[in-house]
Amino acid sequence: MSTEKSNERGQSTVEVALLIPLLAIFLMLVIQVGLVARQHVLVANASRVGAREASVNRNTGEAVSQVRSTVPNAKVQINRPSTPGQYVRVKVSDTVESSLPIVGVVFPDITVTGETTMRVEK
Repeated sequence: MSTEKSNERGQSTVEVALLIPLLAIFLMLVIQVGLVARQHVLVANASRVGAREASVNRNTGEAVSQVRSTVPNAKVQINRPSTPGQYVRVKVSDTVESSLPIVGVVFPDITVTGETTMRVEK
């Protein structure tokens, strides 16, 4: 009986030692998904801000600067017609870098895109 107990004493330590790295990797994956979701929300909001600015201002440079104030390194495409009543389209894309340990090696960088269409007012 005593030999069985002495063999089982280190079992829980080994189980925990095997489980901790798996939990750490899972936690890093959850954090990375959160970072991608955050950037997607920022890009979608930036496209709305840019479309609103482009719909009331003929100078598309102002719209680009509004977008870049929210997402600094974003790629911005603006298609603005000159006639009021038509639709302006703003497309914003940005790359989310996977910089977390282990997760960054396994998963490539992700590009998130937001596109908004609004009616030209002026």
